Amino acid sequence: MIELHGIGFAYPETTVLAEIGLCVKEGESIALIGPNGSGKSTLLKLICGLVHASAGDYFFDGLPITKARLADAAFAKDFHRRVGFLFQNSDAQLFCGSVYDEIAFGPRQMGLAEDETGGRVDDLIRLFGLERLSGRVPYHLSGGEKRKVALASVLALNPDAICLDEPMGGLDPRTKNTLSDLIQSLNASGKTILCATHDFEYVQGIFERAVVLSKEGRVVRDGPYAEVMADRAFLEAQNII
Repeated sequence: MIELHGIGFAYPETTVLAEIGLCVKEGESIALIGPNGSGKSTLLKLICGLVHASAGDYFFDGLPITKARLADAAFAKDFHRRVGFLFQNSDAQLFCGSVYDEIAFGPRQMGLAEDETGGRVDDLIRLFGLERLSGRVPYHLSGGEKRKVALASVLALNPDAICLDEPMGGLDPRTKNTLSDLIQSLNASGKTILCATHDFEYVQGIFERAVVLSKEGRVVRDGPYAEVMADRAFLEAQNII
């Protein structure tokens, strides 16, 4: 589904990602781990087409994903429907006047009929327990409530691949457990999951594979999640634990 070959990304003052090679099969669940500043968030944004590589090639279902191709409105619309992204900071994702409209925004932009949009929104409001908040302004909510609304807005498009940037941040333990169960359910239903995380306690059993980035933005380990996490000496050397 996702192929990255020799991917690099740099800001004017620093290189964030260097020579990233990564292949993701449909239906995989992958944890991206690494120290702060290792480029995990940037890599997820690149996969979602929110930033563009300065080197290398990115293919999604065999099609090259480039800045020029995403400038095509029809192609971009379909691509962003298929690849969803949960920002680490929910405030960057929420802008509508109510929780209901926030969740409905994506389906409406995609041209779904209002009855189908309403059905998706109602299902997600029930799933996340947002009934009493549906008419509230999202940026007046707590951090955990905002995270639920942001994730619901991503799922409203029923994407094939879901990129999660530190999804457990700001959540209480009960909500973390609920989100952990949801991520597992999404993966079991066939969704491809890529998740940048430091919250290892609450992601046990979710991921089958771990990709480790160094502080220089390079892939330094790619293997079974349990095997990687059991190598404490390696994780300590990478300043991950």
